[in-house]
Amino acid sequence: MFKYCFNSTTLREIDVLEALHHIKSAGYEGVELTLNGTHLHPLKSTPSRAKEIRDYCASNDISIVCVAAGGPNLLGNEPYEPSLIHPDKSVQNKRIDIIKRSLELTHYLGAPVLNINTGKLRPDVIREQAQEYLYDNILQLLKEVGDVILVLEPEPDFFIGTSATATAFIKQINRPQFRLNLDIGHVFCSETDCYQAIDNALPYTRHIHIEDIKDNIHYHQIPGEGDIDFSRILGSLKRSGYEHFVSVELHNHDQIWQRALRESLAYLTNISHSSNINF
Repeated sequence: MFKYCFNSTTLREIDVLEALHHIKSAGYEGVELTLNGTHLHPLKSTPSRAKEIRDYCASNDISIVCVAAGGPNLLGNEPYEPSLIHPDKSVQNKRIDIIKRSLELTHYLGAPVLNINTGKLRPDVIREQAQEYLYDNILQLLKEVGDVILVLEPEPDFFIGTSATATAFIKQINRPQFRLNLDIGHVFCSETDCYQAIDNALPYTRHIHIEDIKDNIHYHQIPGEGDIDFSRILGSLKRSGYEHFVSVELHNHDQIWQRALRESLAYLTNISHSSNINF
């Protein structure tokens, strides 16, 4: 049986300890901690800040179930750059280094999963070369993961932007510590036959993001406010035997985070308990 967690990015304008408290108090069974400049930055935050978060979670029975290291501006003002597929190897290493630091934080915080993405394909890089860069860099990172699962999230318009290309790459890497972060909303922005695409991806999935999407536009909506049939989605998760966390991810709701917290869980829980899901 899967459980619901909430991504801390929605509460990025308030202190991280307060954010953790509110997520826990809203009834979520876990937290996905997005690394950023306000909550915890993998290169700029102090060891005492990481310890403060770890100790707070231990004292308040809060589980950090995933650390997200794919934010747009961790390395500068150009979103998602430098990436793992940048044409300059020395620049690629900046991304590798920050992911390695994020892995250290993931271990320290006791989280089982670290989420990353590929970045976008630059016009000066051909796809075959980018594929080679990505393959080599993922293998390098997998030497460092220990017992953490590294999950790759397809993002619309990124080099790996669909669940189909992601699962093909995961099969090519063929390592048990490398799996898929399946973002349900992204499927509805980037793929056709979306419900079948989700069914196809679930056997390779270790973590899930969930949000609603309206008119196939990449703008995360509170579940129930877009076009996705969540009864069908949650039924697929049940039938697949997926038993990890489903993380509500709402980038655009930092000014209405209270409503996002409350209404997302209420809606999804109601669907989960409906007669046609039969959990």
